[in-house]
Formats: sequence, structure tokens, C-alpha cells
Amino acid sequence: MKNLVYIISAVTLLSCASCGSNQKPGERVENYGEEVRKDTPSLAGFTMTSEKVYVPFHRVEGGLAQVQVSLNGVPFNMWWDTGASITSISKLEFTNLVKAGMIDEEDDFIDSINSQYADGSIGTEPLYRIGEITMRGKDNQILRLNGVAVSVSENLSAPMLIGQNVINKLPKHKFNDATEEIEFDKE
Repeated sequence: MKNLVYIISAVTLLSCASCGSNQKPGERVENYGEEVRKDTPSLAGFTMTSEKVYVPFHRVEGGLAQVQVSLNGVPFNMWWDTGASITSISKLEFTNLVKAGMIDEEDDFIDSINSQYADGSIGTEPLYRIGEITMRGKDNQILRLNGVAVSVSENLSAPMLIGQNVINKLPKHKFNDATEEIEFDKE
């Protein structure tokens, strides 16, 4: 619960800091070095089963959107977090994926990265390759991403986050709070 408060506080602070009309976005700083980026699977892209895919979501504490996704075929609920630079799962979910044979601890390991947490502390986390992230839309529409890097938090209760390394690679999209759907457009 304490980590949830830190994350919500960080998101709120970031949201408020960007509200100024004359502010320009700060320079983007990568959290991992050049060597890791060479080894990190480049997102091979996305595939969609139709021109538009409508993925359901719902708002959770702090206004974050929660989306159901499948990581290598295993379903999870993840928070859509524009403040997270990289997609992240906890050690608990990682262990479940390993036990299910969906991640190989040796073959899918990329490297370790430094991560800054919502409380300002810095830690080292392992980075793993997820072969496929799938979002199922209404009417069985599917949006699929291939070759995604995720960090694994040692905190067993850390929320699962969809970060900028995925969000920036997705097709054009917008949130419709009235229908609680994210509309993805192939164009």
C-alpha cells in the first residue's frame, strides 16, 4: 500500500508539474545504457486484427487506467503509466511466468538496469524479453506487440505498469472515458 501511495503521489506531482501553459517538456533521459539498448529486442511493431481496436479499461486509484493484457499468453491487469519509462512487472508475476514456461530466466534475460522509484530511491532491476504482449478489444479484436523489454521489480506487491517503451510504439490511440475504451487506430 505504501508503494501505491508513492506511485500515485509521483503521478500527481508529474501531472501538476506539466500543467503550465508555457512549459516545454524536459529532455528525455534513458534509464539504461547504450549496450542494453543494442541487446534489447526492438519492438518489432504491432499487429491489429482490424483498422480500429477498442480495448476496455477502467480507472483505478489516482486516475490511472487499468488494462487487461496477456504477457506471452498469460492474462494480467496492468496500469497504463505514462510516467514510467519502461514496462514493469513484480517478481511475483515474473515467477508465475517462469513456472508456466512463458519466460526462460537465462534465454530471455537482457541485462540489469537502474530504476528510480516513486520515493526517489534508486535500485537495480533485471530486464527481460517478453515475446508478445496482447490486448484484446471488443468483438475479439486484437492488438499485439512483439519483442518487449520489461523490468522485474523485487517488490512482490509492485503494480504492473505499461510504460513508455510500449506506449510510444503503439499506434495512434485515445482514451474515451465515457465508453471506458482505448481506441487504437491503424492509420
